[in-house]
Amino acid sequence: MAETITYRDEVAELLADFTVNVSGELDENTRHAAKRALSDSVAVALGALDHPASHIARKFAAQFATPNGDVIWGTSMRANPDLAAFVNGSLLRCFDYNDFYVGERNSGHPSDMVAGVIAAAEWTGASGEDLLVALSVGYEMVGAVFDAFSTAPGGWDYTNLTGIGACAAIARLLKLDVEQAREAFGIAVIPHFASDEVESCELNKRGDLTLWKRFNGSDAVRNALQACFLAQAGVEAAVRPFTGNNGFIAKLANKHDPIPVLKERLRPEIKLSRIAETYMKLWPVGSVGQSAIRAALEARSKISDLSQIKEVRVFSEEGAYDHLVAIRQDPYRPISRETADHSMPYIVGAAVLDGYIGVDSFDIEKVREAKRQKFVAENVKVFPAPELGTLASGKLARAAAGYLSRVEIELQDGTVAHGEAKPFPGHPKNPFSDADIAQKVTQNAEPFAGREVTEQIIKALVSFEKLSNVKDFTKLLAFDWAAKKIDAAA
Repeated sequence: MAETITYRDEVAELLADFTVNVSGELDENTRHAAKRALSDSVAVALGALDHPASHIARKFAAQFATPNGDVIWGTSMRANPDLAAFVNGSLLRCFDYNDFYVGERNSGHPSDMVAGVIAAAEWTGASGEDLLVALSVGYEMVGAVFDAFSTAPGGWDYTNLTGIGACAAIARLLKLDVEQAREAFGIAVIPHFASDEVESCELNKRGDLTLWKRFNGSDAVRNALQACFLAQAGVEAAVRPFTGNNGFIAKLANKHDPIPVLKERLRPEIKLSRIAETYMKLWPVGSVGQSAIRAALEARSKISDLSQIKEVRVFSEEGAYDHLVAIRQDPYRPISRETADHSMPYIVGAAVLDGYIGVDSFDIEKVREAKRQKFVAENVKVFPAPELGTLASGKLARAAAGYLSRVEIELQDGTVAHGEAKPFPGHPKNPFSDADIAQKVTQNAEPFAGREVTEQIIKALVSFEKLSNVKDFTKLLAFDWAAKKIDAAA
């Protein structure tokens, strides 16, 4: 008889072993961080229920509604868990408002996985503690793969990596064994490569990036969810999904060996902790613009008469300047929501004019207002400030510092008000308090869910580990805000 050749995939085996065998005993800090990440994500999602992408997603889901499925948030509709993960997850990326994580080689939004993990927990009747453990496993995995892999050389999107984190979280929640988890990772990564072309900065006819950007993350998570269900049913993946000649590592086109990093980060004996290292946002703009808003509001608070403003000067670390000025088509004259929320001149100009930044700061009517356009184009100036951070120092160092910017507002009489370069609210060096998190949930959910339901949602999130069944939480998200809106109008 011919000898049987046994192929190994060290990476798939490593990921699976960690996912299944790492301890789910959360210390108080990690459990608290997991509840904060969950709460922040729910806040962001519910605040996007009236976004055009959300309307389209619900219209799509309505074709496949089933009475025994998972809740499509903000509606009385239910659907199978993969569809719920896709539709609910898209809410997280409607505005640039959800958390982000910066690793040694990559960055992105680990909270993309939250809706998918909730969908799996709801479908299986998992407990609140089970869900918090699964999220902690998923974030730990995201931190590891962001340290080990870079998606840039091959032109791939970060969601290829967050999908791996989602796969870990959902595999843990479904209680897959090591062999099943290995197959799930293989099914998740090989058939579903996502190109970074969706982030090309090329604009469609509305002047926005394509709406698919809103679905890119939830599509990766939906694929991870399906991969776990398929593996649980017995479907096999490619034999060497990561280390094969045409496997994940080869397609990423990385020149370094990621395996030593993964071995170090994914030791099953470690304590889960990296979910506490995620960055959160107080304002719905790109991560590198957060410090500038903080500085702009500080400087503005020192001015009694805004009509006396002569010039607003923004000094940003090189990465923030590059991302929100240099690569943009016309950052001083935005024409849409997305050209505005990725324009440093507009972001700072709006903060100075209004005294706040919110989702409505980027409504198209406000963006195109003639006086506002004139102020941004003529009165706001942005400069790179290498003393605050350089491209050569790398994203990890710049993020750890806080993507720093400082602001000067000069008045007609020559007086200059200053806003210092400090880490933004939600940065690990300036973390949200529990009250900040509750306020973010209230601000985003209450316009849709109403005060009573919002208070119930917050109460459930605060004590999430005590829920015997996640379905008790998702029932709170089954409010039909659109119907209430129609009834109120009538």
